[in-house]
Amino acid sequence: MNQLYPLRRTRDFGQTISDTIQFLKAHWKNLVILYLVFVVPFLLVATLLGADSLTSFVKLLGVDSRQAGLSKIWGVFTPEFMIAILMYFISAVSYATVIFIYMRLFEEGGGVSPKISDVGAIFFNRFLSNAGYMVFLFIGLLMMAFLAIVPILGILIFLFGSIYMFVSTSILFQINTIENNPFLQSFTRMFFLIRNNWWYTFGVLIILGLIYYFFSAVIGLVFNLIFGIGAINFLDTKSGFAGMDKKYFLVMGFSSIFQQIFMLIVYTGLGIHYFSLREQKDGSGLEARIEQLGSGGNEHGHIEEQY
Repeated sequence: MNQLYPLRRTRDFGQTISDTIQFLKAHWKNLVILYLVFVVPFLLVATLLGADSLTSFVKLLGVDSRQAGLSKIWGVFTPEFMIAILMYFISAVSYATVIFIYMRLFEEGGGVSPKISDVGAIFFNRFLSNAGYMVFLFIGLLMMAFLAIVPILGILIFLFGSIYMFVSTSILFQINTIENNPFLQSFTRMFFLIRNNWWYTFGVLIILGLIYYFFSAVIGLVFNLIFGIGAINFLDTKSGFAGMDKKYFLVMGFSSIFQQIFMLIVYTGLGIHYFSLREQKDGSGLEARIEQLGSGGNEHGHIEEQY
C-alpha cells in the first residue's frame, strides 16, 4: 500500500512538510511533465512577446520625461504586450489546476499515479472554473483598493484585509478542483475549512514560500552569472535602464521558467494542507473510502461530502 495514501488525513505542521517532500520525491517526474505540457508553452509565448514591449518601455523611462510624454508611455500596452499578460494569467491558473487534478486523481485512484491523459481529460472544465475564480478575486482586490483612498483607516483595512484573503484563498483552487463544487460555493467551503486554521495556514505558506524563494534565488543567480546580467542601478535611470535591453528581458523570462519549476513545492504543499484541513473538519475520510470500496463507489470514485 502506498504510504502517502490516503492524502486525506490529519497532520501537524511537521507532517505536512514531510508529506509534501515525500509526495514530490515519488511523483516529481509526472509533475514536471505536467508543468512542461500545460504551463511552459504559455510562459514561452509570454516571454517572447513581452520582451519587445518591455524593452521599448524602459527606453522611454531612460530618457527625459518631457520627451517621453504620458501618451508614449502608454504605448507599451501593445497587442503583443496584452497577449503576454494573458499568457501569464493562463499559465498561473493552469499550473495550479493540473497539480490539484493530479492529486485528486491520485486520491480517487487509491494511491495509483494517474496518467497525463487522465489529467488532460478533466483539465479544461476545471481550468475555466478556476480562471473564473481568479477574475472574481482580482475584481474584489480592485474594489478593496479603493478603500486605500481613505487615509490611515482605509489603508489599514486594505492591507490587513488583503493579507487575510490571500491566506484564506490559498486553499480555494484545491477546493474547487478536487470537490467539484458549483461556482462560488467553493468560497463557503473555503471559509469553513480555514476557520480556526488561519494562522496554521499562514505558517504553512511562509515555510513553503521560503523554500521556493531559496531555490528560485539560486536559479536566478546562476542565470545572471552565465549570461552576465548584472545589477541594475534604478537610482540613475539613464544608465540603469540602458542595461535593460531585449537580451535582459529574455534572460529574465527564461530564468523565470526554470524558477517556476519549484512552484511545485508550493502547490503540492498547499494540496497536502488542504487534504489535512478537509479531514480535520469533515472527518471519516478513511472510513468513507472503505465503505466506498465495499459498495462500488460513485460514478467518478470521488467521496461525496456531507456538510
